[in-house]
Amino acid sequence: MINLMYLVLTALLALNVSNEILNAFKVVDNSLLSSNQVIKESNGIILSSLSDQAKKPELAAKVAIWEPRAKQAVSLATAMSSRIEGLKQELKKESGLRIEDGKEEFKEDDLEAPTRLFSKAGKGEGDKLLAELNKFKADLIALVPKEDQRTQLPSFPLDLEVPKTQNKNLKTWADAYFHMTPSVAAITILSKFQNDVLRSGNLMADYCQAQIGKVEVVYDRFEILTSQNTGYALPGQPIEIKAGIGTFSSAAKPTISINGVSQVANDSGFAVYRTTAGGGGTINVPISVAFKDPNTGNTVTKNTTISYTVGQPSGASIFLEKMNVMYVGVDNPIQVSSGSGKAEKMAVSFSGGSISGSGGKYVCVPTATGPATVTVNVEGKSTTFPIRVKLLPDPVPYVGQQSGGKIQAAQFKAMGGVRAALKDSDFDAPFTVQSYTIAGNGAGFEFYTPVNVNGARWDGANTMLQKARPGSTIFIDDIIVRGPDGKNRKLPSIAFQLQ
Repeated sequence: MINLMYLVLTALLALNVSNEILNAFKVVDNSLLSSNQVIKESNGIILSSLSDQAKKPELAAKVAIWEPRAKQAVSLATAMSSRIEGLKQELKKESGLRIEDGKEEFKEDDLEAPTRLFSKAGKGEGDKLLAELNKFKADLIALVPKEDQRTQLPSFPLDLEVPKTQNKNLKTWADAYFHMTPSVAAITILSKFQNDVLRSGNLMADYCQAQIGKVEVVYDRFEILTSQNTGYALPGQPIEIKAGIGTFSSAAKPTISINGVSQVANDSGFAVYRTTAGGGGTINVPISVAFKDPNTGNTVTKNTTISYTVGQPSGASIFLEKMNVMYVGVDNPIQVSSGSGKAEKMAVSFSGGSISGSGGKYVCVPTATGPATVTVNVEGKSTTFPIRVKLLPDPVPYVGQQSGGKIQAAQFKAMGGVRAALKDSDFDAPFTVQSYTIAGNGAGFEFYTPVNVNGARWDGANTMLQKARPGSTIFIDDIIVRGPDGKNRKLPSIAFQLQ
């Protein structure tokens, strides 16, 4: 095309611009305009494709980086093309533009109008256009990361060097293209630059889309992966823990810490931590993994904790056969061990009543006397223990803290009633006094007249007890109490000598 222009300039020396040459420029211009339209349609397809790719989770991270750059490339090219289109219209006006029957008419062979519009001596639009084209090209290049500009920069067709001409006086870019050039030829040159601009923007948008297409999977979730050789061990047994990171890349090994100790990741991205079980109970091991997110370049740290249980081996034990006794109606606490088995795998049952509890400590409540069993099942293996179920022994009747004997008269009266309790027993077994008879003899009493009392307090015998004084003897007989099993018992009589 430039060669064609040279032919035109040569012909102009004779000031003889033929219609054939003018028509040739029109044909070239129409071809460029058609090409520009194809490029615009291609840009629309690229942007639509990027919008569709943004909906795919595996591509979303890359699209977020490159879609804005592709849109900017198309926007820059569109704006620059519009600027050139404005210059074409202004050139037509300089060439006497008029509209006849809806068609543009202007002096197509005008040699002065392009010179006047673009030369430095005229309106100077040539230098302005060159500066804007250089900035446009620089803005496109800036969309490519600096480290990739030497190796991955698209080859833009926009050439802004001053073309060589036979006229040595045409030293500037504007003069070389527009000095004494027919208006129709100058418009074709402007269409050519429009095509170069749009094609450059299209190449940059295509480059951006290619960067997304290179990514098959975007890793946007990372999790610690751990494993251990056992969740339960006895003291002295080895413990082995492995830790790594999901979606691991061999080019970016993670930094791993297990139980506060830095570990070296192997080629599979795992670190192995070995120790020996000690102590007892549940052992918690903290794990920390630091790695670089390939999508953002930021260092990310993930933390987790794994646990294992250290059991205690079974040692020597005894079972007192004559003392394997439980009592009806009260809580009978027992302590059960799983031995060398896992405590969480232990189940305990009681045949003589109900049982409740956990963690090795249980409470049995028998409902009837006779033989019963406690069964301990650990991981499918059962062991039974025979139990003899009895009634609690009879309680002892008390007035205050005494069950008979000498007592101060005022102190006795202040006690206000009778109670019953087990003597020297670890069981907190409630016994309720139902009834008894109380009578006085000796000082203050003429006759032995017993008074029946219901309940524990002797409020109904207050008149009789007012006669009591030092030297009196108080008898309490027919004492009926009810135990925790709901059954009544008759207790022995007690007597007090008042002083």
